[in-house]
Amino acid sequence: MRSVPMLPQIQTIELGNTQVSYVVRRSPRAKHMRITISPHNGVVVTLPARLPQYINPEKLLREKQEWVLRHVAKVGQSAPPPPLGEGSIVHFQGRPHTLRLSEGEQRFSVRVAGDELRVALPRNFQGDLKETLKEWIRQRALEVIAVETAAAAARMGLEFSRLTIRDQKTKWGSCSKKGNLSFNWRLILFPPTVLRYVVIHELCHLKHFNHSLSFWKLVERYDPAYRDSIAWLKQHGPLMEGDLR
Repeated sequence: MRSVPMLPQIQTIELGNTQVSYVVRRSPRAKHMRITISPHNGVVVTLPARLPQYINPEKLLREKQEWVLRHVAKVGQSAPPPPLGEGSIVHFQGRPHTLRLSEGEQRFSVRVAGDELRVALPRNFQGDLKETLKEWIRQRALEVIAVETAAAAARMGLEFSRLTIRDQKTKWGSCSKKGNLSFNWRLILFPPTVLRYVVIHELCHLKHFNHSLSFWKLVERYDPAYRDSIAWLKQHGPLMEGDLR
C-alpha cells in the first residue's frame, strides 16, 4: 500500500543564549556538509545524500556557532519555510501544480497530470524531497530550453557555441562573447512565452552584444510581444520559485 512519506521537520538548537530554528536537507549534488542562512530560507544545513542518516547536524552548527549567530543577527531570525510535501504548490510551465506524493515505487519519478505533479518515491526514501524534485525540474529545463533554443536559432539564422543550465540568482540568461549561452533553470517554472522571450533575447546578443536600438528591433522582429514578457518577469519572476525556494 502506498503512503505519503515523512517530511523533514523544523528543528531548534540553543547556540549561546539564542534559540535558532533550522531545517536539514539532503542533496545528491552536495559534496560536503554546509550551512546557509538567508532571509527567505532561514538556517539550512545541507548534507550530502551519501552520508549516514545518524550524522548529527548539531555538531556542525555548534562548531560554526559564532558564524551562525553573526549571520542570523544580520538577516533576522525567521522560521525556515515549511518543507515541501503533500499539497504543496509548485509552478511548472506557468501553471500552479499541486504536489501529490506516493511511496513504494522502484525508483523516483514525476508525472504531470493536469494540475498535479505526481511524485513517486522509492520505499523508505531518505533523500531530500525538495532537492530531488528540483533536480528533476532542472533536467526538464535543460531539455525544454535546448529544444527551444535550437529551434529559435535556426529560425533566426544564428549559431551558438554551447548551452548550459545554471542556478543564477539575479539573471534569467546570459550570452558570452564566445557564443556560449546559459539559462536559469527557473525559466521552466514560467509561461512558455516568457521562456521563449528570454531565449530570443540571449540569441539576439549573438548579433548585437549590447542593448542598442538595433538589438531591441531584432528582439521585436522575432517576438513582437516581448514587452509583455518583460512586464511579467518584473512582476512575477522573483516569486515563482515559491515552495521550491
